Amino acid sequence: MTLLLHLLLLLFIPLLTAADATVSIYDDSDKYIYYGCYNETTQVPGSAETRALGGGIDESLPGEMTVPKCLAFCGNGSTEYRYAGLEWSRECWCAQTLSGIAEKLDDTACNYPCEGDNTTACGGSLKLSVYRASFASRLASSSVFCLTIAGLVMARMLW
Repeated sequence: MTLLLHLLLLLFIPLLTAADATVSIYDDSDKYIYYGCYNETTQVPGSAETRALGGGIDESLPGEMTVPKCLAFCGNGSTEYRYAGLEWSRECWCAQTLSGIAEKLDDTACNYPCEGDNTTACGGSLKLSVYRASFASRLASSSVFCLTIAGLVMARMLW
């Protein structure tokens, strides 16, 4: 009975702490920008229980999850995922696409604080704080490369 009680407490601690929490949206990444709060799609009729951020990778860090940890997990591996999402204060989901049946919600619906940083939003109950890879950082590096190539071609044509 004691083990069951502990498990139930672990499941509902985010609910208790989120009720009075005031959290902010993380906006200090040079790789990802905040995209919005979206519903999880596993319980949407006709979804076949697929996730809003399915087909990628995920990790759960009870007591430790922060937005920077999730963004690093999604963006620093051998595959850089386009989307990163945080759910239930401790879960990180990475995927190349966001499900078309996921609906954008008001940002206040993603009001669970991260378990590793109680001032920052980490989704909610069946709600994801979603971040999308910023194309500005990629565009800047690819533009420099393209301009360099174009300059070399132009120089070669003039000779």
